[in-house]
Amino acid sequence: MSNYQKAIFNETTNTFNVTEFTITDWSNVQVLKGSIKKALEKTSNDIDIVVSFGKKLWETLNPAIKPAQLKDFATLQGKNGYSMPATQADLYFRIIGNDTALVLDQTIHIQEAVAKVAEVAISENGFIYKDHRDLTGFVDGSANPKEEKKYPAALIADGEIGAGGSYVFHQKWIHNLAKFNELPQAVQEKIIGRTKPDSIELEGDDMPKDSHVSRTDAKHDGVAMKIWRRSFPYGNAKERGLFFISYACDPFRVDIQLDRMLGNTEDGVSDQIMNYSEAVTGGYSFAPSVEDLTTALQ
Repeated sequence: MSNYQKAIFNETTNTFNVTEFTITDWSNVQVLKGSIKKALEKTSNDIDIVVSFGKKLWETLNPAIKPAQLKDFATLQGKNGYSMPATQADLYFRIIGNDTALVLDQTIHIQEAVAKVAEVAISENGFIYKDHRDLTGFVDGSANPKEEKKYPAALIADGEIGAGGSYVFHQKWIHNLAKFNELPQAVQEKIIGRTKPDSIELEGDDMPKDSHVSRTDAKHDGVAMKIWRRSFPYGNAKERGLFFISYACDPFRVDIQLDRMLGNTEDGVSDQIMNYSEAVTGGYSFAPSVEDLTTALQ
């Protein structure tokens, strides 16, 4: 699986931007391709980019390669009154680096490159918060598969359509930190399912069934539904939260976690975290292998 977009697994950066676009002019495929190729020209060697495509755009650019599970995200309604909205876009860029100015330069370059064919749906900047913590104060991404195990979790397997590519899910969450921070640390830990200072997973009777860890640590037919998370915190005086990003070999791995969070499984249990954080966007896309991307943009 050496053909994947290398930036998917880059863990060395500390400043980020995600910008999602909707296509406004579908009339000329070659113009679309040229605009995206221009957008992918790096303004600095010190930044990296992951590009991914919604179903309609990918099938427009490369109709010969149709990953079997690629789909648009649909709004999810939970049994217990929670919901997750769909804000499906067409074109997604994740820009990463260690210099805010350079990430911004690339973000602006991308926007200008596609301005004649696409408009910005959402653009969010993020950062590493302290020692890789969410703004709730808990370490984020502790359950990521380690070392070589991340590749089969995140990438479509060799021999399958779209091999070396990845199904990507973007979802912006807004935290109610004032409400969460009113709680004693012991209660917060029950909500998350980990200790706050050192991120040790709770065990046995100490682990509630409705903790975030319990709801997202999913198995199906005995197989752990592992995904590769690349989420980042964002925040300012007005709004604070987490921009959730995941890469998976099959979007079912994300679907089952979302259903478990919403309480849409047989046990009917929802994730406690949804009392303190609200999903406000949601979209699936496909991050093709370098080879498939090159073919698509020819």
